[in-house]
Amino acid sequence: MSGHTQFMQRTSQKHIWLSVGVILILTLVAVVADRTGALTPVRMTLHNLLSPGRLVILAVAPADPGFLGTGRGSKSRVVGELTDVADLQNALLENELQRRQLLIDNARLHNELRRSREQSAVGTIDIVPLVNFVAVKANILSHSGVTENVRDLIVDAGRASQLKPSDLLVDGSGILLDQGKQQGMEAGQRVVNGMAVVGRITEISQWVALVQPVSHEDFSAAVQLVRNSPQGAAFGAEGLLAGIGNGLCRVSGVAYTEAVSVGDEVFSADINGISGPRLYYGKVVRAEFSAGGEWDVQVEPAVDYRMLDQVAVVQPSVNRNRSRTSSEPMSSAPAGVRQ
Repeated sequence: MSGHTQFMQRTSQKHIWLSVGVILILTLVAVVADRTGALTPVRMTLHNLLSPGRLVILAVAPADPGFLGTGRGSKSRVVGELTDVADLQNALLENELQRRQLLIDNARLHNELRRSREQSAVGTIDIVPLVNFVAVKANILSHSGVTENVRDLIVDAGRASQLKPSDLLVDGSGILLDQGKQQGMEAGQRVVNGMAVVGRITEISQWVALVQPVSHEDFSAAVQLVRNSPQGAAFGAEGLLAGIGNGLCRVSGVAYTEAVSVGDEVFSADINGISGPRLYYGKVVRAEFSAGGEWDVQVEPAVDYRMLDQVAVVQPSVNRNRSRTSSEPMSSAPAGVRQ
């Protein structure tokens, strides 16, 4: 019996040493492969295979205080990781907004440089613009027009203020805002989330306004493409953006001689016919030649309005007391130019 026990112990020790040897060999192979770059093609695959397990750990840990340790420190570490993820998402959103603004600034500078090469340098003076644009915040009451509950609420409140339902309600489908005529809302005004266009106001009452999303079949707006090229961002063709009802938009009026490609950015050409800040509509997801000698350009809107609970309404504002800030030309005019 004693001999059998010794035999089993020797066998177990052999298995242990064999396992250790295999692990050391695999570790050595992995180190060598990593340094030679052999693991690079499969690195993302390994990350994806391990990520679900990590997400499961993050999901289970807050619900089970004993998971990954029984102390308070384990719980705080998990909460800290979740907070880091939220901060990273916010940082990515901020970077995307900055990227869009830099794209417009780059295109504008590229355009101004081209014009400066075509024109003679002249002295200039600073002026205050006649029109500025302001953004008025508004909460979304409903994503599907005036619902029955919202209607009853508005009518009851209007009755107490001796207002008729016809002065308070709006008809149609779309996004219902809690701002109306009393806050300067007007039909046609653009509704935005940040600098991305959500839609435009179509109906207004004293207290509420109805917004037509950009993907609606009746929506339209003058737009201009901004292209990324090896020389930098540059303004491209202008056209008319219209909703096509399936969550996408189409840009018409772009001649086949213009350069258009998937990934081009779409910005506003004007705001209700007035030159102003460049509002962002979305990105080109399809660009093909049509039979009419034009491009068939489809655009994915930048914003999903169903995920929003607050927006802003862009309104023009006139500077009534504007005056010149300087009565003399800039001193940077080149020699020989009469000022």
